[in-house]
Amino acid sequence: MESPKAHLPMDEVIMTKQILKITKDAVFKRRPEHLGHLPAQETYAVTAGTEFEIQSYAYADSLGDFDEHLKFTLKQGHLNGFNTWFVFNRLAEIEFDGEVVYPLEEQSATQILKISQDTILKRRPVQASELADEDAYRVTKGTTFDLHSYAYADARAEFKNHIKFAIDHPDDYIRGLSTWYVYEAHARVEFDGQVVYPLPNPNSPHPIALPPPPPKGQKIVLPGGKGIVYTDQPILAAGCFSWGEATHSGTRIPQTVEHVNHIIALATQLEKARQQIGKPFRITSWYRPEPWNSRVGGAKHSQHLTGKAVDVVVAGYSGRELGKQLMGWWVGGLGIYPGNRRHILHLDIGAKRHWGF
Repeated sequence: MESPKAHLPMDEVIMTKQILKITKDAVFKRRPEHLGHLPAQETYAVTAGTEFEIQSYAYADSLGDFDEHLKFTLKQGHLNGFNTWFVFNRLAEIEFDGEVVYPLEEQSATQILKISQDTILKRRPVQASELADEDAYRVTKGTTFDLHSYAYADARAEFKNHIKFAIDHPDDYIRGLSTWYVYEAHARVEFDGQVVYPLPNPNSPHPIALPPPPPKGQKIVLPGGKGIVYTDQPILAAGCFSWGEATHSGTRIPQTVEHVNHIIALATQLEKARQQIGKPFRITSWYRPEPWNSRVGGAKHSQHLTGKAVDVVVAGYSGRELGKQLMGWWVGGLGIYPGNRRHILHLDIGAKRHWGF
């Protein structure tokens, strides 16, 4: 028997699918909370590579984000009797008709605490011998924590050469607690691969060994006979943004003339934004061709691939606040992110659109 679909127009028989793909072993949760706070029937373990067709998803509602979780509803069936669940957003991606639509561009620029030698995390900034066992926790060299925030002093005094830090995600809390201290000589804070604390102290008899700063003045030969530029040279004459910022300190040489032109066009718009805000823009990511885009988990069709997108941070502004200042005139896309990336604003010169606001 001939299928009844044979008589339907093609645009009526082609079905689109929205797929949740698990990228790392994960646990679905009925609520976006720490696993230890949920009964067994409100959790469901899934393995990397598992896919589910979903009816809908969200990474925020009117009250804010879901503490770095995705909320999704299965299109058919249920798990443990439920069809609506949450999953930690770094363990999954959403595909619509074969294209990745979440995560949106780069979401990898996080503050990280990296343990540089075996040490003890503490609930108070004192000698470990002064603490009860439950207030101390041993960690080994190389351990890392995604941070919600950190500090090295409060309004009253320094933390006695300790870093105070808050772990970003509840699943990573230690003994159910997010806030700890670590001796600053045994750890460092990194942002987008750069050490931001502690800073070298030239007056110290035993300064902390830190990676050298990126070299300045590195020569970059642009493709297609476009000439030679240097990492400390502004992209536009007398401009605020350098070729070093666009090319990650000269490590990502533009691959085509088109990519060079995109970088220049984006720098032109950024200069206008910088002039409007009147404060320095910190570039966390700009030109990101392969393999760098894949390494940081960038979207498959990211505007960063061709130099058309940049992620920026401006002191004193959240990503939302900065985006709202620019939204009225910005020529392309603006995007903000949940969780500990609230301070980042994505700007691109692609199609005019915005997300996360």
